[in-house]
Amino acid sequence: MTGESFPADVLRETFSNYLGVEHFQRYLARLDDRTAGGGGLYLGGGIGFLCGAATLAAFRRRGVQAALLQRRLAAAASAGCDLAIVTTAPGSKSQQNVQRHGFALMYARAVLVRAAR
Repeated sequence: MTGESFPADVLRETFSNYLGVEHFQRYLARLDDRTAGGGGLYLGGGIGFLCGAATLAAFRRRGVQAALLQRRLAAAASAGCDLAIVTTAPGSKSQQNVQRHGFALMYARAVLVRAAR
């Protein structure tokens, strides 16, 4: 597993936790009639919380995340949100993508992991 990839069963379990959550919206991006990626948006207190964005490897570098980001920001604005936040891994492609679309870095936090002996 790389820093930006997770096994399908982990993703399934994670996203199933959002089923039925009030004010949570799920988005799918399609290219060539195939699912290319997805993301989530939680609306609360005038803030749009963008989360769970992912693009399938075969569709990377084709604007999938940019389209998902723009669509979720538009939905947040339509819902009356005047602020949006997103969490990314420091120095990741995701961080680069959101900064390219106007997000500013609020703070960086490194999570250190060490294999058990």
